[in-house]
Amino acid sequence: MCTVITSNDLIGRTMDFPPRTPWQLTYLPAAFQWQPAIGGQVLTNRYRILGGMRHFDGHYLLGDGLNSAGLFCAELFFPVAASYEKTVRPGTRGLTPQDFILWVLGKHATVAELAADLEQVSVVGRRWFDGNYYPFHWLLADDSGTYVIEPLGGRLKLMRNLCGGLTNTPALADQVERLNRRLGIADRQFVPRAVVNYQGAWPAGGNSVARFQQAVLTSWQKKPQTVAAMATFLQTVTVPHTRKHEHNYTHYQAVVDRQRLRYYFTDCRTQRRVSYDLNSAVGQQPVAFKL
Repeated sequence: MCTVITSNDLIGRTMDFPPRTPWQLTYLPAAFQWQPAIGGQVLTNRYRILGGMRHFDGHYLLGDGLNSAGLFCAELFFPVAASYEKTVRPGTRGLTPQDFILWVLGKHATVAELAADLEQVSVVGRRWFDGNYYPFHWLLADDSGTYVIEPLGGRLKLMRNLCGGLTNTPALADQVERLNRRLGIADRQFVPRAVVNYQGAWPAGGNSVARFQQAVLTSWQKKPQTVAAMATFLQTVTVPHTRKHEHNYTHYQAVVDRQRLRYYFTDCRTQRRVSYDLNSAVGQQPVAFKL
């Protein structure tokens, strides 16, 4: 039930997840070595990373992150629609959906660089080190714009995302068609002018379609330009940890300033915030920042 909103170089997201090990703002240095859950080979990162992470048995699971080249990536739950490869293709590196984001941010400076590298990996629907399998799709952003990678038809599909938001299932193309029906236009492509000019009722409710439309309308009509404005929107799509939402709720809110390489992390349980930037993070060891 995650939500991402983008507005120029600011990115906001809620991390909605079942109860697992805690999420923390965490720094990984360049030359950090890690092992995917399949294949056994140790990989070495090129770039420093700052992001929301879980630490389990010596392994890091990223919910989202920003690297020192300015590339941002966030994973969002993508059940039912996700279609991964069944086996690792010969001559490619095998990754689980959980490992993919660390490979993206650790090895690539731009989306174009990543696009040229996608055929070198096979993302297969296998369990991660904690014994769980999570189907994801991913939002990416760099100086060239915002993109989405979705596992469709057994392969990874990279596409431009002009919408200003992303949530969970359904796939982006389906979300855009549903948005256009709300806007009253017969089009399968995203039409920015129609979003800006829309004066009808905004969607209500917390399902993924409603949250996607709320994010898109907020991005294009209200154009949040500050951390506070982003945080205000994120609060409207936050799922509280209550009896009704014991098994899937918002663990943290994040606002990322991509140009300044700064990450603002708010723990939804304590409401405490910590922020850090990659210009200051130059250590040689991983660091989980205390709230």
